[in-house]
Amino acid sequence: MGSKFRLMKTLLRATCLLLISLSSASASEGHEHGSERLPDVHLKATQENQKTSAPNPFLSLLNSIALLRSGVSPKGGTSQSNTVPDVIWTPPANVEWIQYDFNASGDQFCDAVDGFCAGWLETASQECKDNYRFGDSVQDTQTRLEYEGCVYDMVFRPYLSMAVERETSELTDSQKENAARLKALGWNQPSGQPVAFRVASDIPEPIVEASKEGMFAAIDLLGNYGPLRVYLVGNDLGVAEELANDFCDFNYPPDQKAYCLADQGEAIREMAYIYPGGNGFQQSSWTLDAPVQSFVHNPYADENNQHSTDEGELISDRRVNAHEYFHVYQGAHNVYRGADDSAFGWATTRWVEEGAAIYFEQLISERSNWQTSASIDARVWQDLNAMKAFTTRFPGVSMRDVDTGAQTERLFSYCGELCIGALQYEFGHIAFQYLAVKTSEDTVLFDYWHEYTELGWANAFEKVFDRSIADFYTEFEAFLLLSVEEQLDALGIDP
Repeated sequence: MGSKFRLMKTLLRATCLLLISLSSASASEGHEHGSERLPDVHLKATQENQKTSAPNPFLSLLNSIALLRSGVSPKGGTSQSNTVPDVIWTPPANVEWIQYDFNASGDQFCDAVDGFCAGWLETASQECKDNYRFGDSVQDTQTRLEYEGCVYDMVFRPYLSMAVERETSELTDSQKENAARLKALGWNQPSGQPVAFRVASDIPEPIVEASKEGMFAAIDLLGNYGPLRVYLVGNDLGVAEELANDFCDFNYPPDQKAYCLADQGEAIREMAYIYPGGNGFQQSSWTLDAPVQSFVHNPYADENNQHSTDEGELISDRRVNAHEYFHVYQGAHNVYRGADDSAFGWATTRWVEEGAAIYFEQLISERSNWQTSASIDARVWQDLNAMKAFTTRFPGVSMRDVDTGAQTERLFSYCGELCIGALQYEFGHIAFQYLAVKTSEDTVLFDYWHEYTELGWANAFEKVFDRSIADFYTEFEAFLLLSVEEQLDALGIDP
């Protein structure tokens, strides 16, 4: 397996950090990913900020608006389509359908008789056509990672989702034992041990200070969970090697250090000499006799692998560290660990994990005056527009499709990591903005995670937000069918 693929598997949150870096850097320039950013205002404090059992106005849309939602059993069960018959999907002109049968295994991904669910737009590059490959082999998977941007040269037929029973699984004896041990050790309680930093000597001091500022601001608001060690990786390979050894000593028992050095240690080394910064990952080493948490961050570097101390980049470093500390906070509230991959309701769904962290990152950036309210709220507008483009390109795909490991793996084989990433970040962010308007900031940041500890993510969601996760998906998908102007108004933002 190539080193690039190995890094992508290891750095599950690398895209997370890169997106944050691009977002905050672009905000200072008035643009993000090349799109114009528009200012807007704070969320309004309205009567919707109180819990209510009154009917949700968006549910009434379902009587007249079709949702491109479908379901199919991964074991060949019958499909239960929710698509209203009078809504017809029409592909763009001159699509060159890719000769790959997604349905060959018996698992139906789309309703095409030949199973050709994806095709090249007539503007697609020849490089993409020559190199991007669907399939299950290691080589096919690696090409999809290396050429993941090629999905933007494609069009996909409406996706038929995997049917999932959204009932939280019964706790296993192993989960109960893990939770009892972690709670006895104080894993889910604030720690009296201050966060420790391990910093590469080649990182400029302004970046170090900005990173610490972001971390300490998050700790001040959420509490000090850990013990936590933060690694700031620069671009010097020799120094990165020292940090890799420290990381493996801190997070793994001695008999697993060699494994760590070949896996996450290699990722740390590759941060220093392959990738242009903005990468990182968070680690919860909960199996240790004395469990710990870590965060590894390689600050942004330019095409010459040089760090920047421009104010936009320093804002990015503050945001990244605050965002990743929220993952530490989430990890501390996760005590019923060790659930089977097929279990539902305990291993946090991706959009909840990342969406809540982005919501927190936005909130603390404004509270700490790292960014103006206009640039902060502009991301709402930006993400709403990105979601409109996403649903056009990937019809039928929604946050429902990443609730379990099996669903996520299936979706990855269909439209790749960028497709999944959009559900995690843009969709997750807006979902938590929506929930905060319907409840409150404290509900999203504190009440939910307090209940999460004992109930798991899905049951805690139902208790705190007063709707089942299935009902929320229906409600939120109706919200997504509104125009961007209507969505902004629903979020309390002046269009």
